[in-house]
Amino acid sequence: MKAVTQVYLFGSLSPKGQGIRSHPIQYELQDPAPLKEFLNSLDIGSDQVQLAMVNHRAVSLEQVIHPGDRIALFPREYAIFVDWKNFRK
Repeated sequence: MKAVTQVYLFGSLSPKGQGIRSHPIQYELQDPAPLKEFLNSLDIGSDQVQLAMVNHRAVSLEQVIHPGDRIALFPREYAIFVDWKNFRK
């Protein structure tokens, strides 16, 4: 059984017509991969992402994601997250 990776896209990253509330995209990730490479497969440039969260934790784009992870991506227009890097662990 394959683990489904859920990807939540917010703001300008979300598919058109979804409005404010983002519904997850179900993605079957075959192998662990750096988040930056995963973004490329979604056709999202890393420069478009202000905040990336994996399993409810802020991460860098170098973070390796695994099948079954929950990923949330917030775009640059979400200014409230401008200092998120200071809160990463």
